[in-house]
Amino acid sequence: MDNAAILTKIQSSLHDRFGLDVAQLGDGARLGDLGVDSLHVLEIMLDLEAELGTKLVDLSFPPNPSLGEVAAVISRNLAGSA
Repeated sequence: MDNAAILTKIQSSLHDRFGLDVAQLGDGARLGDLGVDSLHVLEIMLDLEAELGTKLVDLSFPPNPSLGEVAAVISRNLAGSA
């Protein structure tokens, strides 16, 4: 699964869970700016694990990551589990 597909899943999860407008959820959007805290990120990761049928192991994010950075971390996890 490529970064664009992962980003789409993140956007969908943020929209479904928090009612955020998908138009505001580009890859450069920062989680802190969207009002998404670390607990929310954990909830999103659990959603994605269930949807993708995999366990995400290394979730080392920079402070206030962008959605693109989150997608890249997930992509690395998926590549490592393949």
